[in-house]
Amino acid sequence: MDIKNFNEALYASSNGVVVERRRNTVVPVLALLVGVAILVANYFIENGSDANNLKSALVLVGGATTLVSVALCGVRIFGAGEPYHTVDKCFLVRKQYSFERTQHDSVIKAVEACDKLALSTIKESDIAAISVICYYSTQSKFCAMQAFAYEEFVYKSITGLKTKN
Repeated sequence: MDIKNFNEALYASSNGVVVERRRNTVVPVLALLVGVAILVANYFIENGSDANNLKSALVLVGGATTLVSVALCGVRIFGAGEPYHTVDKCFLVRKQYSFERTQHDSVIKAVEACDKLALSTIKESDIAAISVICYYSTQSKFCAMQAFAYEEFVYKSITGLKTKN
């Protein structure tokens, strides 16, 4: 399995505990409404030498808020889902660790034990010869991780998917 199929393997192996789910679109829609309201408020301010800076600032803030909100709405509606823990009712947090090849044995040992604390104590590297993807819940001790090695221009799995409840 390669690094791109990690989420699908997590969904398949969790027996319905972890499912793919999209985030709520309420916050981006509210931000969109605020951005449009700022742009509309700009229309009602009279032109004058004192208000030019205020009008420019309102157009900048309102336009930026509107554009970012539209982009967020698009991502939340049409984008791929994220891992959601159905028991804890929360989205899982993703952490990706990068290590050198010299730390292979200690990384494999931590991943096989599914020990996030032991993995975080190993010194990380800027060069990702070995990469570990870890999803964990902030509400419970649920943790899922897998290690990958960079070989022949792709990440290849060097451990199986390990989960701990």
